Amino acid sequence: MKRTLFYAGILMLILGACSSEKMNFNKLQDRNGLFYLVNEDKPFSGEVVAYVGGKVEFEGTIEKGLRTGLWTYYYPNGQKKMEGMYNEGLKDGTWTYWKENGTQELVEVYKYGKLMTNEGTPSQETVKKDTVQVIVVEKEAPKPEPEKKAVQKAVVWERLKGGPVKYLDGVPYSGPVVKYYREGGKELDGYFTRGHRTGKWIYYDRQGNVKDVRYY
Repeated sequence: MKRTLFYAGILMLILGACSSEKMNFNKLQDRNGLFYLVNEDKPFSGEVVAYVGGKVEFEGTIEKGLRTGLWTYYYPNGQKKMEGMYNEGLKDGTWTYWKENGTQELVEVYKYGKLMTNEGTPSQETVKKDTVQVIVVEKEAPKPEPEKKAVQKAVVWERLKGGPVKYLDGVPYSGPVVKYYREGGKELDGYFTRGHRTGKWIYYDRQGNVKDVRYY
């Protein structure tokens, strides 16, 4: 009887360890903003982690294909790079950014994907107090002037690299992007900020009609 209980306990520990293992993010596919395991039809749910050179690049949770909860990104030396909350795939709440030496660089406050306010590097007085005061203003951040936005030419989707964070020439991409079907028709129009989808994204069918509009 004691031996049976002993083996049952070992089995429970093994199952518990397997269930708590984080999924390698590189095994997921981004399908129009939702993450799936390869050859799976149901959006993925669970904890994920990504590695670069054997070191953790970022970690977080995905629920029904969308980022949710706390996500943390790291520099190669293990220092935190940025950290904040996602709500249904959108940044929500306070996001904090650090320099590679550990010095706090920036604080941003989002409300369901919209940037409400941000604060730059803390003043010396604030650093001494070891606190950063962030004032939330209930209005959208000023939009860039149309002529400035029009100057930047949209980058073709295939030039971007990476998973949920897209890079152009090794740098997180900020700017417009366009994707085309093989036969030449436009598939989507969108915009990235620091490698993340932001703002209005328009998806088209093969006849050129708008089939979906999403906001990030």
